[in-house]
Amino acid sequence: MTLRSNPVLHLDNIATWVLAVALSGCYGSLSAAELQTAAEVRQMTVEQAARQQRVKVRGVVTFFEESLFSRFVQDETAGIYLRESLAMPRLFAGQLVEIEGTTSPGEYAPIILPESVRVVGTAPMPAARPVTFEDLASGREDSQFVEIQGIVRAVHLDAASQYHLVEMATGGGRLSIYARQLPVPEMSALLDATVRVRGVCSTQFTHQRQLFAIRLMVPGPDDLELMIPAPADPFGGKARTLGELQQFAMQEANGHRVKVMGMVTYFEPGRMLFLQSGDQGVEVRTESRLPLQLGDEVEALGFASHGIYTPLLTDAIYRQTASGPALSPTRVTCDEALTGTHDGCLIQVTARLLERAQDGAAQDLILQSDGVIFHASLRPGSQLGFVNLENGSKVALTGVCRIDPGDWQAGVNWRAESFHLHLRAAEDVALLARPPWWTLQRVLWIAGGLGALLAAAFAWVMVLRRQVAERTRQLEIQIQERQHAERRQLMEQERTRLAQDLHDDLGATLTEVTTLSSLARNAALPGERREACLAQLTDVSRSLVTTLDEIVWAVNPQYDSVSSLASYYSLFAQRFLNLSGMACRLQVAPAFPHAPLDSRTRHGVFLAFKEALHNAVRHSGATETLIRMNADDGELRIEVTDNGCGFQPSATVPGQDGLQTMRHRMQQLGGHCQITSAPQRGTTVAFTFPLKETKL
Repeated sequence: MTLRSNPVLHLDNIATWVLAVALSGCYGSLSAAELQTAAEVRQMTVEQAARQQRVKVRGVVTFFEESLFSRFVQDETAGIYLRESLAMPRLFAGQLVEIEGTTSPGEYAPIILPESVRVVGTAPMPAARPVTFEDLASGREDSQFVEIQGIVRAVHLDAASQYHLVEMATGGGRLSIYARQLPVPEMSALLDATVRVRGVCSTQFTHQRQLFAIRLMVPGPDDLELMIPAPADPFGGKARTLGELQQFAMQEANGHRVKVMGMVTYFEPGRMLFLQSGDQGVEVRTESRLPLQLGDEVEALGFASHGIYTPLLTDAIYRQTASGPALSPTRVTCDEALTGTHDGCLIQVTARLLERAQDGAAQDLILQSDGVIFHASLRPGSQLGFVNLENGSKVALTGVCRIDPGDWQAGVNWRAESFHLHLRAAEDVALLARPPWWTLQRVLWIAGGLGALLAAAFAWVMVLRRQVAERTRQLEIQIQERQHAERRQLMEQERTRLAQDLHDDLGATLTEVTTLSSLARNAALPGERREACLAQLTDVSRSLVTTLDEIVWAVNPQYDSVSSLASYYSLFAQRFLNLSGMACRLQVAPAFPHAPLDSRTRHGVFLAFKEALHNAVRHSGATETLIRMNADDGELRIEVTDNGCGFQPSATVPGQDGLQTMRHRMQQLGGHCQITSAPQRGTTVAFTFPLKETKL
């Protein structure tokens, strides 16, 4: 039937078809049509793929290996993964297949659940799309046949699958490549070679469908090409000094192995060793287990990488060139170790033992010297040698130094956050002095003698007790009367202060709320003005709630402690600065003294603290504010430091009344307010007040 013979009926059919398509689009349902391409499956959401939509695709097998759980097919639109199925025969790369089944959300990207797989012939492999590491890391190339180039870092044979596992570095990342055959006769000949790889991108992911690693599955021997062979003699190149690693060099090739030489100062077979030459040391990470002794001269060949502080070599191989006596350690202080100049070197440090610990198979010592606490560990497999050490012993430790730089800063005054010693054997800990004479047993004997003396004194006290009992009773009555009068006076002062706070902080705000409410109810006002009044009323109401919360916190005796003050100030600063778009960092002491704080002190300090935060937000132009709180020597210190524009404190600038207000508040509380600032160097406001003078 044609449009010419029956136009009305034809138009009705068109309208019905358009309506069906529209309804199908509105409800997101694809069940009415069979999917024909891999790209259609990959574009589905997790919810859509879970509806088991019918699929029929025709494509070429790009990789198939059941031992690696890898089954990939690619048509003219995209590549896709196939779930295992009893209906699936053993396939080979290059076969042309027809697949019928249903969709599934898979564990990372949508996949196909095959119900029938039919081989219909052979076909050329799809053209491999050149990609970068960033492309692969995005996850978009999952299941696609791609091409990439890089430098081989490591090669070994995977015993389970009998595939060669090639680790390749490219574009700032690292890939695992599975290849049945290599383009070289020996695996070692591929190390440090530049290769081009064509294969299927196979992602590894968590149970939350998040990518964490990338693999390339190579289908054929021609898909792993040797572009630039590795040097015929890996150790034939010129050795670089340890100090030259990762230094600026315009002409040096990047990414290839480098050779270094040094004396062995530490060795863990199959994991790592340390080499030292002169005053330079380097960590060498290797899977090799060739035996070495301390003092051996070694050539190591590996890839220079960034360490925590000093460079290190990864995926390294080594060979012994000579043997000799073990290197003597350099005696240093803890401060010298923290400078970082001895990182990776063999040193000797004198310290006092604080504690021993067992971390799995490794043995740890916690030590202190010159106010610095550091750790020393004995590698797994060493004989127990710390059982005779007592806490408090003075020891000399010999080991390889590794520092934790923490926040690095340029300049000679910078010090690392901490350091750690790798001990080689129990003999690296030499006992210099045993703990002090005072032991638990001696303390118990002395306590027994003192107990006898106290018993005699107690008998004498009982005689005097009757004489002072009457006087004590009289003093208690006087003290109770005096305390009652003082409490009554304090209550009156607190009521007066609370009334003043409510009047000053809430009175004006409530008046503003009343005014804004009246304006909002005024029907004569334009709609935009009324909306503005309502928005302003919302902001004022929030401010009113915050102010009331501050007053309630200040008068609540439950929070009359330094720890409660620190907790409340921290929460307020985070909330206030985050709402202002400014980052907030906290450095709060883990514990505070059990010193009480009255509500007047807490509220007065809070108002000064709040003023400092307001100044940082309104005037500094800073992006970050650091809040420090600690208590030392009977004083509580609170610092507010921003990285803003700063100012000259000595200059008189209009609008600096808030600075004088903060100083005045702290003086009234018996404390101090110190303001340190300089143009373009930020501002620090420090509040200090004595805890011992705080009264309940």
